[in-house]
Amino acid sequence: MTFLEHLTPSDETRMICEAAEKWTAGISDADVRASKGFSASRWGEMAEMGWHGLLVDPDHGGLGLDPAALSLLCQAIGRARLPEPFVSSSVVCVGTLSSLGQDVSALVDGSAIAAPAGFGLPCDGVSSGITATPAADGHHLSGTVDLCEAGPDTTEFLVVTAGGDALYRLPHMTPGLTVTPYGAIDGRPLARLAFDCHLPAEARLATGDAARAAIRRGNALAVSALAADATGTIEKAIGLTTAYIDERSQFGRPLAAFQALRHMVADLLVELEAARSMTELAAFAASDDGDPKQLHDRVRARICRAAQSVGHAAIQLHGGMGMTDEMAIGHYFRRLIFLQAMMGQEAGALRDRAATLAEEIELQREVAQ
Repeated sequence: MTFLEHLTPSDETRMICEAAEKWTAGISDADVRASKGFSASRWGEMAEMGWHGLLVDPDHGGLGLDPAALSLLCQAIGRARLPEPFVSSSVVCVGTLSSLGQDVSALVDGSAIAAPAGFGLPCDGVSSGITATPAADGHHLSGTVDLCEAGPDTTEFLVVTAGGDALYRLPHMTPGLTVTPYGAIDGRPLARLAFDCHLPAEARLATGDAARAAIRRGNALAVSALAADATGTIEKAIGLTTAYIDERSQFGRPLAAFQALRHMVADLLVELEAARSMTELAAFAASDDGDPKQLHDRVRARICRAAQSVGHAAIQLHGGMGMTDEMAIGHYFRRLIFLQAMMGQEAGALRDRAATLAEEIELQREVAQ
């Protein structure tokens, strides 16, 4: 597929996105706040619409669509500020497991929810802190994962060991696994995982190159989905801000009548277009089985810069009202902060890019010698 073909969505993709827009439009901001991080009814409706199996082959109960469709769907999720773990379970875990030929039927029908640990989310380039050692009739996992998007409804974990050498799948009630819950800035549930558990041999799904390829697939989908979510959130934040300055008046004139404020909004629209472009590139890269890490570092950096610029300006244009819990813009601002953290922040992405460039330069020197 060429990039031009990627930019032209199929009829099926357009139908999915139109249905997503219609469905999310019926979810009010009050509904999202009342759900306190997760709604079982919304999760079930997502399953009925086929969202959890968007990337799964139709022979296995999915829709068989590509990351381009996923990107458009995640933008709609971002605009609606849905807190459900769609990216972690239905994108990262389902995409990773599908690449290994594993059974994902329970994840697709919504009866199970998985969380990645040590990869995918956050996609900040930090290596997993989990180690695996051989044990009688299986393996012993030890170590901790400080940030995992897991809540009370999470049923299983997909765990990567240090260096991406192995991939394990284990239920949330595994003896020796301690889950310490806490909340994210935007209200969704997170957890710290501490491993000191024995697993049967069949819990290990892949090792070596097979594991690294599956992890690479999961990371690519994570960057694409998070970038799209952030772009949708940015778009909604700008929409809320422009509506606010159109309605509010000062010195007898609407705020939108002041040229300086119009210029600020114009700058925000430039950031939105930059985010959209990087989101398209990330989705296109995720359609390939290669290693798009260099592109992803740049995508993460540019999306985080746009998220920070738009978030700060939106709050500034709202004034003190923007910091109150009653105003929706404050909740979108918090979501942008969370998404930046999940992408490793702009500075972290640039450090990863610089490290990759340094490795390439060193390799070229060795070849030249």
